[in-house]
Amino acid sequence: MTSLRALSKALKTTEITSCELIDDALARARKSDSVFIQLNEGLSSLAKSIDRAREKHEPVPALAGIPITLKDLFNVRNERTLAGSVVRKSLARPEAEDAEVIAPLRDAGLLFLGRTNMSEFAFSGIGVNPHYGTPLSIWDRQTGRLPGGSSSGSAVSVAVGIVVAALGSDTAGSCRVPAAFNGLVGVKPSYGRMSLKGIFPLSPTSDAPGPIATDVDSCYILDQLMSGKWSATGSLPDLLVREQQSLKLVIPEAGVLEDLDNEVRSAFDLALDCLREAGVQLRTEKMPVIDASIELFYSKAIVLYEAYQHHQAMLEQYGDAYDPFVSQRILAGKMISDDEQQERYRAKAEVVEMFSQHFGRLDADALLYPTTPCVPPAISETDDPDNARRVNLRCLRNTVTVNYFDGCSISLPCHRNGEAPVGLMVSSINGDDEKLYSVAATIEQILKPHRP
Repeated sequence: MTSLRALSKALKTTEITSCELIDDALARARKSDSVFIQLNEGLSSLAKSIDRAREKHEPVPALAGIPITLKDLFNVRNERTLAGSVVRKSLARPEAEDAEVIAPLRDAGLLFLGRTNMSEFAFSGIGVNPHYGTPLSIWDRQTGRLPGGSSSGSAVSVAVGIVVAALGSDTAGSCRVPAAFNGLVGVKPSYGRMSLKGIFPLSPTSDAPGPIATDVDSCYILDQLMSGKWSATGSLPDLLVREQQSLKLVIPEAGVLEDLDNEVRSAFDLALDCLREAGVQLRTEKMPVIDASIELFYSKAIVLYEAYQHHQAMLEQYGDAYDPFVSQRILAGKMISDDEQQERYRAKAEVVEMFSQHFGRLDADALLYPTTPCVPPAISETDDPDNARRVNLRCLRNTVTVNYFDGCSISLPCHRNGEAPVGLMVSSINGDDEKLYSVAATIEQILKPHRP
């Protein structure tokens, strides 16, 4: 695996061509199982035109000719958005224009290799899809482990080396869980940082498009494009790495540290030891607001009502074609009245305010805790519907806290190579994205030598 910055440099110095990148990516993609819903086989002509422009020393964007993959809920010009469903095969028409976060990626010259598999309608944190198959986590493929969801195919397309970066979305952890389960970096940006126009919705008050990649820097580059901070002209944006001794991180004393798999506990403790040795300032702090957010997710989930409002008509006509695991959860929103939903919005607003006030008093750069309490469960554990629900809730338990804070969060790998993948999650308040990227890049720099 490499990075967007490394590939950009290699293309500029003609160490590699865009045609070579595309040919290799397509060859790997064709051999992949259940990773793609649609593969774009006709990219070679675009790659050739970019290579010719570079040969003639014509100006081309720094990322031109690099393939990436897109979760199948982003509108792409002349493509159909199925959102991981079979229902929309007969309903969806080719889109007239790109989603607002996709357009700057196209302008940057990135080539869209294909639409990746996902949990149907993005409504699952485990990544199972009965219609298009379930891509396997990169770890323990003989057993067959959950890839994490809902951005399952996006994460696996990076993990198996098809591309170095992909685009997903995160409503309760759907970028960070699959990143953690596949040894990658995954980002949930602050709510409102990115446009949602042209993205198939799950929960419009929580949805957030985000990158998944091999490293923090690649995610940062995509973030800068999608958020409009960088327009793809000139050199790539530089990510500031902090002085290690200047970092102040808080480990919350809360439910996010309970019921951890042994592998997660071991990797998390090792990461803390490495950070302390590097001079990072670590301390624990009681944060009841974190447990309040988890309880809100368990007992008063906002997504149910919003999902039902969007799916009601389709469910009435095509309900039998839905994944039962998804349709049953959407139908739970039918029982929630408008008044009750307004109360749920008020409860979330209170949690957002509580977190903002508490974080403001911390004198810390970010919070630090495991991305998930578990390593990737075996797919067979989800065969029973009741157990699948329990597994899903457990996978999302830690990540959803930040969604209920409207905050920003980055998961990066903290396990040793060859061991079960474990994610380390750094999180902050809404609007702190730029600072959080620097914090994550610094942590990545510290941990990298300890992951031989």
